[in-house]
This record gives sequence, C-alpha cells and structure tokens, in this order.
Amino acid sequence: MNSDTSANSSAPVDEPKKEGEEQESSAAKEAQDNSGQDPALARMAELEAKLQETEKKYLYLYSEFENFRRRNERDRLDFLKFGHESFLKELLQVVDNFERAIAHAKSFSAEKGGPLTQVLQGVEMIHFQFLEALKGQGVTPVVAVGAKFDPAVHEAVGEEKAEGEPGIVLKEMQKGYLLHNRLLRAAKVIVAK
Repeated sequence: MNSDTSANSSAPVDEPKKEGEEQESSAAKEAQDNSGQDPALARMAELEAKLQETEKKYLYLYSEFENFRRRNERDRLDFLKFGHESFLKELLQVVDNFERAIAHAKSFSAEKGGPLTQVLQGVEMIHFQFLEALKGQGVTPVVAVGAKFDPAVHEAVGEEKAEGEPGIVLKEMQKGYLLHNRLLRAAKVIVAK
C-alpha cells in the first residue's frame, strides 16, 4: 500500500451536508454572532417583554373596570335615593296647599268646638301624616326664620329693615326642603337689611 492512501484514510473526511441543515446552522451562527446570545434566550426575553406588557394592560383594564363598577354602584344608589325627586317636588305643592288651608281655616275658626274647628283638626292631622310620610322618604324642612341667610338653601325674595344683625331671615314666604341633605326646594325668605 501506498503511504499516500494510508494518510488519506486516517484524515477526517468531510461528509456532504444537506442543504437545509447548512442554512439552519448558518442562521444560528449569525444570530449568535449578531446578538451575542443564544436564539432561545433572545426568544425568551422577547416573550417576557410581551408578558410584562400584557400584565400592565391587564392591571390597567382591571383598575378601569373597578372604577366603572364603583361609579355604577354609586350612580345606582344615587338613583335610589334621589330618583323620585321630581315626584316629591310636586307633592311639596300639596303640602303648601294644606298649610294655606290650615292658615285660612284658623282665621275663621273663632268659635271653639264648632264644625269648622273639627274639620281644621282633621286637616292638621292629615298634614302631619303627610309630612311624616315625606320624612320617611328623606325629606326634611330647611330651617329659615331666625337663621343666617344661606344662599345654598335660601332664596331671598325681599329685604326689610329690622333691628339686630343684617342678613338674618325674618320671614319665610315658602318653606324649603332637603332630600337626604341635598336641596330639593329653596326656602323663599325675607332678609333683614
């Protein structure tokens, strides 16, 4: 045998690589060379970034939903508390008429025990019962006479000269009412100058 053939047989022989394997290994080598990282680590870092972004979006949407839920609950409770406000305003006109009828009947009921006195007592009892029903719904009268004028609950319809401190409510022309501490109707008042 020739020494040349023995040398050739001991040297490693390059096997021909398939075309797809060659492209894969060259792409992996390029990725390692370009980023200095293993492609699997780069993919994992990319997925972790997407996960963090998704978590941020989730937390944002969760907090938005909680705010929506709280706001919706507050609106629902407000509707239950104040939803019948316009109906109560109409009923206040009935209360005003009861008070006018009582005041008018008192001016004519000079004789005690007469039939008008008994009717007056009946109307006063109905008026009281009506006010109690309104109170049960959260309607309370505004304090006016003798109180300091408060534009939040009083509506000045006139001024009069009076002794004492100016700005004090002297007369109440029409009662004001609150619904659960929110103004339902302002009291129309005369204020001291």
